[in-house]
Amino acid sequence: MELRQLRYFIAVAEELHFGRAARRVHIAQPPFSQQIKGLEEELGARLLERNSRKVRLTNEGRYFYKQALDIVAQAEEAAATVSRMSKGEYGNIKVGFMEIAMDSLLPEAVRSFSHRYPGVSVRLSQFGASIQLERIHSGELDVGFSTVYLRAMEGLSSVKLFSRKHVLAVPEDHIFTSEKSVSLTEIARENLLMFPRSGQPDLYDAIMTAFTSRGLMPKVKQEISGLSGASALISSGMGVTFLPENSRVSRKGIAMVPISDDFPRMDIYMVWNSEDYSNTAGVFMEWVADYFSVSKSFAGKVSGQ
Repeated sequence: MELRQLRYFIAVAEELHFGRAARRVHIAQPPFSQQIKGLEEELGARLLERNSRKVRLTNEGRYFYKQALDIVAQAEEAAATVSRMSKGEYGNIKVGFMEIAMDSLLPEAVRSFSHRYPGVSVRLSQFGASIQLERIHSGELDVGFSTVYLRAMEGLSSVKLFSRKHVLAVPEDHIFTSEKSVSLTEIARENLLMFPRSGQPDLYDAIMTAFTSRGLMPKVKQEISGLSGASALISSGMGVTFLPENSRVSRKGIAMVPISDDFPRMDIYMVWNSEDYSNTAGVFMEWVADYFSVSKSFAGKVSGQ
């Protein structure tokens, strides 16, 4: 049984006339009639009763007509979906992000992508850099937006989307708020709150090196997780920390002071598995790259959905 036979049968079931049905599906009447006859023989049932004056459906024909409509509709829907998948217009994308990545054009890029491609489901999850990279390696995430570190990047590709200077976040009544900027020498005397090294080891080490290269040893009092956690501890007077400039962290009870010395920047990358990503993920990444005015093509290296 072939789909074209089902389409032929649907045509004659609706037209109740072999000549009109044959013209409808653009085939001559004799081979059209042979196809209907072959379908009935394969099924072992008469679908149509016909004489010189009229054609009508049998009970079996009425049942089979309804089933044929569903089968043809499902086949057409499957074909259309596969076509959209091949163009990256349908599917699911699992995206990881660091909190700071959302302090950028990224939310707007995701929103506009979802509007342009309503057949694509974008699932966003917040993770630190190390977890993101691990999950991209394992296939649990398709794309990540985070800092990167060399040890974890084997087999992964990345493109930098934006970079931010660090500033020092201090309680609003801190003495540093009266200064235009502060040096690392001054900061080394403060209780320092730091994000865990495990999350961003290269950046953490670069910050420590900025101190030690000047013969300084910072006083790391406590580790923090997330911008909201940093905000709470700083405003409570527990210490100071480094935050990317223009972070959308809650500013109540907090002041941001520029750093006068050379200091590592916060670089945010889009990261993916260079050996295995879907058409849909490729279209999404190209959309985001274009949003950030980054020249990058993701055509070619794709996997199944």
